[in-house]
Amino acid sequence: MQKNTISLIDVPEAAVLAEPVLDAQQQVLLPAGAVLTPALVTGLRDRGVVSVVVLAPVELESEAVRGERQVAMEQRLQYLFRYVHQSGEANPLLKLVSAYRQESMP
Repeated sequence: MQKNTISLIDVPEAAVLAEPVLDAQQQVLLPAGAVLTPALVTGLRDRGVVSVVVLAPVELESEAVRGERQVAMEQRLQYLFRYVHQSGEANPLLKLVSAYRQESMP
């Protein structure tokens, strides 16, 4: 996932920190993964923080692109499992890999 360093003035609401925020003494003010609220941004400004590293938002795919990726993934799995004697839904490993791939698709 992409990271962006941005000024506290430009932080979008509900931005997620990609790296921890440290103060001048290198103590952690907020850990990576924290969701920035307006109150937290104000608190960071009060402590002298001027910028943070946040995760770039993931752009949503259109349904057509998502469907194409789904079909391509299923075809690829069928090809990879083409020599397995139990084909289709009867193959438990194919079922698990297919479920895993579907969950990891954005």
